[in-house]
Amino acid sequence: MENFNLVDNPWIPVRYPDGRQTLVSLKEAFRESREIHDLACAPHERVSLMRLLVCITQRVFPPPETDEEWDDYAVDLETKAVEYLSDPKIKESFNLYGQGRRFLQTKVPASKGPVNISKLVPFLATGNNTTLNDQSGDDKTPRSLAPHSVALALLSFQNFYPLYGAGYKGKGPCVDGNMLHTLLLGTHLLETIRLNCITKELIEDSKMFTEGIGKPIWEIEEKPDFAKLATQSYLGRLVPRHRNLMLSDDRKGYYIESKSIEYPTYDQAREASSTIVVVQKGKEEIRRTLSARMGRSIWRDLHLILMLKLTDEMNSAGTPWILLSHPSEFQSVNQLWTGTLITDLKAKILDTVESTFTLPADMMEPANVEIYRRGVEYAENVSKSLYSSLKKYGEALKQEKPPVEKAQSLFWHQLDQRNTILINLSAAPMTLTDDFGIGNDPWTQTVRQAAVTAYEETCPRQTPRQYKAYAEGLRYLKLKPKPIKGKK
Repeated sequence: MENFNLVDNPWIPVRYPDGRQTLVSLKEAFRESREIHDLACAPHERVSLMRLLVCITQRVFPPPETDEEWDDYAVDLETKAVEYLSDPKIKESFNLYGQGRRFLQTKVPASKGPVNISKLVPFLATGNNTTLNDQSGDDKTPRSLAPHSVALALLSFQNFYPLYGAGYKGKGPCVDGNMLHTLLLGTHLLETIRLNCITKELIEDSKMFTEGIGKPIWEIEEKPDFAKLATQSYLGRLVPRHRNLMLSDDRKGYYIESKSIEYPTYDQAREASSTIVVVQKGKEEIRRTLSARMGRSIWRDLHLILMLKLTDEMNSAGTPWILLSHPSEFQSVNQLWTGTLITDLKAKILDTVESTFTLPADMMEPANVEIYRRGVEYAENVSKSLYSSLKKYGEALKQEKPPVEKAQSLFWHQLDQRNTILINLSAAPMTLTDDFGIGNDPWTQTVRQAAVTAYEETCPRQTPRQYKAYAEGLRYLKLKPKPIKGKK
């Protein structure tokens, strides 16, 4: 089997400023990092690739002590990273096939036949994966994939795949709880990589990495403490190997075993791109990662990402460590990317989501984030009022299923298209004379109009009974706010 080495062979999808898209090798990604505009891939692939690039960077350049020391950090990354990857011992670790060490693979028993290679790719039809966008899936006739596709799929699989067969209870560290990942975007790839590195202060003071900064998994020797070093150190977790597998030489499958490495979840080891939120469960406060949800646009949770809140415990509610490491740089870059892969929290993959926000420089000021939070809360209160109106409309007509979901969908769809109004208003608070729902600011007008439009378009008025039901439901459409929590 001819070898395919990720250091020299192109496999990373990138986009240049002129719009040209192509594949580059790891060497080229670093060597041309000032010329490459951005990665060009799916959300889970972006997170996985960025973790790999950051891991190599922070191995070559140890994390700076604090967030005040970024100016001279990794200024010669283009040459130093290439020198690191050219080391024969390091380069061997990036072989996809062939003899010797392989990238994110380990020897496993080949007693059973190989699993189809397409199982590494979430949108390909294999097993119980849907054939909606792929009609080539056939477990009896395995397909082969090009090495560059296998490389990216393998990296993403080790980062994101959920519970996966043979009694294995672990999951990829990036998919725990459908956590939403946040990354900063620079003007070119080099700047983006630097912006997603974190400080030594956060790594050590957080006490979430019991093995400290550590080393990348390809530098950790297979000794009794291998799993601990790989899963509880910062660099070890960045490029995970949560499943023991070995690609078959015919490129059509891979061998996998139930035994593997289990990665501690967010309450024991936190991902730098995750946001921790506090939710009330009865009388108890529960901390968990901010999750992506089907049917809920990411802008509605943007204030949770930007809160810049730290408590005595670093794993308490707070913004991603990536943002905490670059508070001043973010004000000049102001490009924020969020996204993830969504599962049913078991073994089924549902979808991917992503959003990119261009935020005003002052958006991260605590007072402005609070304004944004209140704007979202006002919209959610109006949404609840719309729900009550539709239920009352349906009761008047004795409908078993009034068009509640249709109205809610229409309401939020309108706000999804215009959420930049709230972003810009939050960064210019002097234009907000009264609180949302009381004054006549652009966001209040937008929310009110969205609610009225959703109600009118889902409540027909063609008969006297319908007119009466329409009027009855309209009485419950409250467009003035309830008392806002924390508002004096």
